[in-house]
Amino acid sequence: MHDAVIVGGGHNGLVCAAYLARAGLDVLVLERRGLVGGAAVTEEPWPGHRVSSASYVVSLLPPQIERELELARHGYRVSIISPDYYVPFPDDSALTLWGDLERDIEQIARFSTADAEAYAEFDVYFEQIAGLLRDLLFVIPPNLALADLPRWLALGARMRHWSARDIAEITRLFTLSAADFLDEWFVDERIKGALATQAMVGAWGGPMSPGSAYVLMHHWIGEVNGHPGAWGWVHGGTGGVSEALASSARAAGAEIRVDSPVDHVVVKGGRAVGVELDSGELVEARRVISNAHPITTYRDLIGEQHLPDEVVRDINRFRTRSGSVKVNAALSRLPTPSAWKGEVPGDPHRGLVAIAPSIEYLERAWDDAKYGRPSREPYVEAIFPTVHEPELTPDDSHLMLAFVQYGPYELAEGDWDDHRDAFGARVIETLAGYMPDLDGAVEQIEVLAPPDLERRFGLLGGNIMQGEMTPDQSFFMRPVLGYADYTTPIEGLYICGAGAHPGGGVMGVPGHNCARVVGRDARRSRRSAAIGRLRGRLK
Repeated sequence: MHDAVIVGGGHNGLVCAAYLARAGLDVLVLERRGLVGGAAVTEEPWPGHRVSSASYVVSLLPPQIERELELARHGYRVSIISPDYYVPFPDDSALTLWGDLERDIEQIARFSTADAEAYAEFDVYFEQIAGLLRDLLFVIPPNLALADLPRWLALGARMRHWSARDIAEITRLFTLSAADFLDEWFVDERIKGALATQAMVGAWGGPMSPGSAYVLMHHWIGEVNGHPGAWGWVHGGTGGVSEALASSARAAGAEIRVDSPVDHVVVKGGRAVGVELDSGELVEARRVISNAHPITTYRDLIGEQHLPDEVVRDINRFRTRSGSVKVNAALSRLPTPSAWKGEVPGDPHRGLVAIAPSIEYLERAWDDAKYGRPSREPYVEAIFPTVHEPELTPDDSHLMLAFVQYGPYELAEGDWDDHRDAFGARVIETLAGYMPDLDGAVEQIEVLAPPDLERRFGLLGGNIMQGEMTPDQSFFMRPVLGYADYTTPIEGLYICGAGAHPGGGVMGVPGHNCARVVGRDARRSRRSAAIGRLRGRLK
């Protein structure tokens, strides 16, 4: 019998496995696909082209996890993407944001001296708030129960350096729209459009939607190689993260099995005692940990018949809508933005290119989606990874990986089989409006709409966060009230994926935190068993 079996070999499941194995537990990971990583994988849709199919950049993976799991020793290598953003505009001007305060102020001053002055203060404010949110990353959220009062007191002690102003600002970010938030700081619409992009990533809402200010902050709390807020390219593609995590877990003693889909969790007497695979094989375990989507975990792996009525109600209203589309393309050559007059490859090709000329542009893209239409003028964020790693493709060809908003899961007319090719063409057309020579360079294209993300990666609704990041689905209410501490109503069953605190992104923190809870419970069980044996001998 295993000490723990983990359902799903996504990156959070691998983090959880590595920590538990290092603590001395016998751990088995069961992954339904033929490779580990969940949405953090490198695949080959075309011969010789190694593509980060879904997630494609990193920032949120904390240095603590990198260090403790010795990921560098297991092949993890990441290069900073610089500039952070290259944002072209219709008039053939462009804003380049470097993640370097002096250079960014200089760039912004080309558009607005007032905004350049404001950006210096904005940068200080952002880093302060990001530091507060980092305080909460590794917190096991207390539940709203009297028994959790000591944990609430411990949380209060952890936050004792927070001022009343800090608490007020965090509250504002959870309720304020990104548009209103940026209006408080800046005047030029181009500057606000460039800064609003991260308020949309993975969200079912636009930059004018309440709460989008927090989504903006969530994506800016990470760091790469000691550089706060930076994005990084993992060598080998995003699958390089997962392979390093899997190697670390195996080195600690964990076993990982692919092509092993789990049908359900075996529950006896209100306790999880193992899992049954689709093949009918029974795997016994003292504890079961699900890296699957919370709805999949509760409805499919457990079954509503084993759950309290209020939990069934809460999980049934857990929102997991999405407008995210991933577009991957093989190119014969790198495109050149009209606004770029330098060498190729240059700044636009080494950083992230973002089509976000204004907040109004971004909000119009959302207007289409909320009525079931793919955005006619979508937000597009593109990277050219072969500039960082030419070995990803054969010969002198290139890759372009684009994250796009919005393509709603449910369409008002037809389905994605009717719209997939047209939407892919629209994304290329949108980019070609700023890079005229792109259209003729596209040799292959892959469009992963929300239903595709759901089928391939288990992301229900196509939501890349395993559930919307809204105030009522965060911290002690994520995924459901009463079980935000990675536990479930089933004794011995836990959740370790992005559907738990602190949410989505390639960060591994939910897996880390869940391992702490499982390890704590395992130690308690061993102590209780030892005490029981001692009492038996004394009798």
